[in-house]
Amino acid sequence: MAQIEGAPAHGAVAHLLPQTYKRYVSEWLEEDTPSFDYGGFVVGDEQSEAKLLGKSEVSPVRKLLLGERVALNTLARCSGIASKSNRLLVLLRKAGYPNILAGTRKTTPGFRLVEKYGMLVGGVDAHRVDLSHMTMLKDNHIVAAGSITNAVRAAKSAGGFATKVEVECQSFEEADEAIAAGADIVMLDNFTPDGVKVAAAQLKEKWGRGTGDRKAFLVEVSGGLTEHNVEKYVCGDIDIVSTSSIHQGVPHVDFSLKITPFPETSPAFQVNVDRLLELFYENFWPSFPMVLPYHYLRQRQMTGNHGMDELLLVLQYIGSIYAPWTPSEPYFKTALEALTSPVLAHTPFNVQALMLFGIAQYHSNMKEEGQRRVNLAVSIALELRMNQKGFAQAYGESSSVLEESWRRTYYLLHVADQHLAIVSNSPIHTLGHVANMVDLPCDDEYYEMGQIPPLTTWQNYENREFEEVEIIYSSVVYLYDMVKVVASVMDMFLETGTFGETMIERCDTKLAIWTSLLPTCKKDPLRKDGRIDEVMFTAHMIAIITINTMHRPFSNLSLSAEEMTTQAFLSPTPFVAPPKQGRAAHTARTLKAVEMHTKLLAIPCSIERHNVFTMCMSAQLATAQISACTNLLEDHALSIARDRVRLSIGFLNAMGSFWPLGKLMAKEIRHIARMHLSNSQDTVAMDPESAPEIDLPRDEIIWPINPAAQIDIYSGLMLPVDWSTTNFNYSLSASSSLT
Repeated sequence: MAQIEGAPAHGAVAHLLPQTYKRYVSEWLEEDTPSFDYGGFVVGDEQSEAKLLGKSEVSPVRKLLLGERVALNTLARCSGIASKSNRLLVLLRKAGYPNILAGTRKTTPGFRLVEKYGMLVGGVDAHRVDLSHMTMLKDNHIVAAGSITNAVRAAKSAGGFATKVEVECQSFEEADEAIAAGADIVMLDNFTPDGVKVAAAQLKEKWGRGTGDRKAFLVEVSGGLTEHNVEKYVCGDIDIVSTSSIHQGVPHVDFSLKITPFPETSPAFQVNVDRLLELFYENFWPSFPMVLPYHYLRQRQMTGNHGMDELLLVLQYIGSIYAPWTPSEPYFKTALEALTSPVLAHTPFNVQALMLFGIAQYHSNMKEEGQRRVNLAVSIALELRMNQKGFAQAYGESSSVLEESWRRTYYLLHVADQHLAIVSNSPIHTLGHVANMVDLPCDDEYYEMGQIPPLTTWQNYENREFEEVEIIYSSVVYLYDMVKVVASVMDMFLETGTFGETMIERCDTKLAIWTSLLPTCKKDPLRKDGRIDEVMFTAHMIAIITINTMHRPFSNLSLSAEEMTTQAFLSPTPFVAPPKQGRAAHTARTLKAVEMHTKLLAIPCSIERHNVFTMCMSAQLATAQISACTNLLEDHALSIARDRVRLSIGFLNAMGSFWPLGKLMAKEIRHIARMHLSNSQDTVAMDPESAPEIDLPRDEIIWPINPAAQIDIYSGLMLPVDWSTTNFNYSLSASSSLT
């Protein structure tokens, strides 16, 4: 902690540091520990925390102490210069000097970057950082060139128009010649206070204010200026006051670094909460891109009454889930306490906070609590009339980015509300029949840049097929459209009370429409830059699980007893009407859905960043794959299917490393697979002559596939031809990269 009080930082200049500072730190560390680190042997690599200047770093103790002296030396030197710079600047401002105060190049070897940075923090100009930043002609340059005029002209010729030229002058005559030759700055060096005022006034009168040849130039005064005499040099004709006293002979600000015990309950001293925010944006935001983009959120955070207190606690909690160096429990408790306050304000920011916290809670295997949080978010959203067209503008504070945030919030809240209803096997959710009048959100790239395009409406989207030029809507809009497809199925089920062919045909048609009208750039979640469009990934996953849910009950892929008793996820068990056609068509559709699911999971990326909603979908599709292995496939097709089961389990394992519900799903899928597939290799190795016969109805017999159908489900798997009349448009879209 600081043991001597220094001046406050003047402005935010941390972003000015070049990458070379890291090399300097490495060199200083090497200088400090050229051989054995005996102290490091004593303390070892146990995780601990070091507190320095109100900040804390968590690392192995050995590494903290290894860098202690370098950190303290650097901070002490930099802070001393910053404090002296600020003190001298305040002194000049009080004396009525409004112009530039600067340091000089007389810095300590090896510490120039540190000392220049200290000047900037103190509010002082760093002057030129090195020889290339400006051409400064001193007495030796002038003697070598023959005259000031020759020196200035040579410098101008070498540096061109972009490089300023400054001349160190010992008299008015030298300064006059320098300006006449084209110098940009003249330094009056080692003048007396009265001499400076007279010379500066004469120069400005002749070259700046006179009626003759006017030139743009600056007058700098330097030489012998200290904290005790600088006020005497203040006058209106001086543009720059420079002094090396800012950084030479400056007392250091004494600091100490303290190792503190690792508190287990208080999150305030464990990690930098800004890093937790970054982890939220890296891992969770791409799937739920409704909170203000990171740089806009940080800007708003700097304002006094930003209204995001509860939201920030939730973002820190979710970020801590992805932070291996800190437990998330303290952040969870802090956010929970804020959101359960009886005086919680009903604001759009708190709608976001409740929704995100509820989703995180639900997938932390606190389902009932998470559902209540999302329900409360829905209730407040409707109370605020968030579904109305004018809401975004009314609460947007004249910020187009904030207005876009509110639009995205309502659309994604609708998605979350429906999803939590479906995974609990309920066809009813609150927002299902609430009129949505909100304008459509734009794509993420425009949102993050703050360049919000002209607004469009759902009616525009509904008529998109009539446009002569294809219009690309945002991924959130395509996701919402897929949610509406699912909603139509839920509505039909409420009307009829059963799943039948009419419902399936209607659903297949809507899925085909959705896919056929997708722009090329939205058909593959993998973008050209290698990043994953997590919103489109989720939309495609919903399309796939919808196919599976509609067709599997009529297929040969029967549900097992183990599948019907899972706790982490519920397999859909609808009331089904007996199909008029055979099961083969529905089996093919289900297998195609499983295949597309595999292609999605196989996209190279950090799979743990996928939307948490996709965990339940993947678990259900994994059970369909296991059923295919058990009831249908053999030989090469079975081998491929087993790999796909492994991929699904791997995905759930990856998600389960952060989300307890995903871990439980992976455990239950492993149990189902173990019960049904542990002996499957024995079946594959059996002699065909001794394989047991299965009595199947005529329309279930596997015939050679019709190549005109363009179905490629598994190598080695053949399906009957009687499903050619069934609508296969979604999975057969030739332009889709998922097929």
